[in-house]
Amino acid sequence: MYNLLRDIVVLSLTFIVNFLIVSTFWGLVELFHPVRWQWLLKGMNYFNILLTETNIIIVLSALTLLVPCLLYRTWIMQRYLCWSMNCQRPTGAAGEQLKQAMSIVCRKAGLDMDDYNLYICNTKTLNAFAVGSNNIAVTLPLLSNMPTGELAGILAHEVGHIQNRDTNTALLTSTMSSFGNFVVRIYSYITLVLQIISFIPIIGWFTAIISWFFVIQIWLFQFLMQLPLYLITMFSSRQDEYEADQYACEIGLGAELYNGLNFITQGEAQMGFAARILSSHPATKQRLERIRNYVEGHSVMV
Repeated sequence: MYNLLRDIVVLSLTFIVNFLIVSTFWGLVELFHPVRWQWLLKGMNYFNILLTETNIIIVLSALTLLVPCLLYRTWIMQRYLCWSMNCQRPTGAAGEQLKQAMSIVCRKAGLDMDDYNLYICNTKTLNAFAVGSNNIAVTLPLLSNMPTGELAGILAHEVGHIQNRDTNTALLTSTMSSFGNFVVRIYSYITLVLQIISFIPIIGWFTAIISWFFVIQIWLFQFLMQLPLYLITMFSSRQDEYEADQYACEIGLGAELYNGLNFITQGEAQMGFAARILSSHPATKQRLERIRNYVEGHSVMV
């Protein structure tokens, strides 16, 4: 119940913040070039929504955020996300090792291996991550340097994210935020162009005023809207990490996860206060301590 309420809060705040951002965009569009698309007008008439400028902006903003969310779990969307992160289907010896490690996880958890899509990510970092409803990716250096047993522990953690539906929530919030982030980037480019034009005589003062208008909006979006939402989302993400660790322990791969996590984070610098609250993952020392306590049976992780 706690996780459900937490997800509802995060999704609601994500919608509100991005709705405010997107509505300013459609407000500017409506100001300079009124939107009178026939399908939009017919739809508003069908639902008995008055055809005012304010209502058109509200409807367009809501559609911009919600329509992509209808597609976020589709096969095409999830494959696109994996492709955009440079993930490829496993082949060769590395692919066989990945499948072998995943088979250990599925046997321990009583899951069907065919329900999951495995990928190898060709980056230089030691990492693994879950995407969407059934996709798990492992970086090539991790496969090359980690024994199969410890790799199974890491995969069990990622399966925990999927089983706890963390990845669905993350994918939904990311999809909902995509156009809001796009609007902020558009405003940033407009500001840059206006600042360049401001050096031109006569029209410089006018463009400088408009530039400050966009600068203020960007500041409001990023620091008064997106930053608080980001901090809340990161807090939720850190709790998800603990719960995914617990899942791996509960299916009997806690020791393997401990060793694998210790290997991945070797040489990791101590995080300061700012780094901790901005990070999507808890401090490794705390995670390892919880895992060790669970494995040794001294306490139960929460």
